[in-house]
Amino acid sequence: MASRIGRRGHPDARNPFPLESQVPAMIAEDPMIRAFLAGLDEVWAPVVLTLDCFYAYLDPRTAPPDMVAFLGSWILADTADTWDEATLREDVARAHARFALLGTAQGVRDRLVPREAESVDIDDPGATLASTMPTNPQDWIDPADPIVRIRVRTPAGTTDVMKQRLRMLIREFSPAHVVLDVTFT
Repeated sequence: MASRIGRRGHPDARNPFPLESQVPAMIAEDPMIRAFLAGLDEVWAPVVLTLDCFYAYLDPRTAPPDMVAFLGSWILADTADTWDEATLREDVARAHARFALLGTAQGVRDRLVPREAESVDIDDPGATLASTMPTNPQDWIDPADPIVRIRVRTPAGTTDVMKQRLRMLIREFSPAHVVLDVTFT
């Protein structure tokens, strides 16, 4: 909450382009106009500062904490309130690399170890069907859905809620067409 208040109220913010200096001298002499323009400068200064530093808002290492969570929601980073700020920043910064591994055993492993689980063992049958002879598609046998068995070793004291969250993360980073059998040890 403090970060939001700090970003809204810039008490010492100055408009680098004061409006008073941009109006004709005849108008700027009027005290009411000067006070009005000073008020507009005070309102406009945080906008100019934000736009001037916009690149910093897109970098998870320098963005305000609420912006880091917002960026993370776009790129499959975990934005739940389970991590501290430094861990969340690192996760958002590395999220782009996860896209290359999305749906793979390595992608699931990288997502869970070491923050969520101590170790993850994945047994993926990875079977395919092929034939060198032409066949009639009506004669094809429907293969059983592939079952991927995942054994997750969690730290002591892991609650059922945490395990449910891990199941959700595993489902999110696994291929949609596979059946998952997740066990915790």
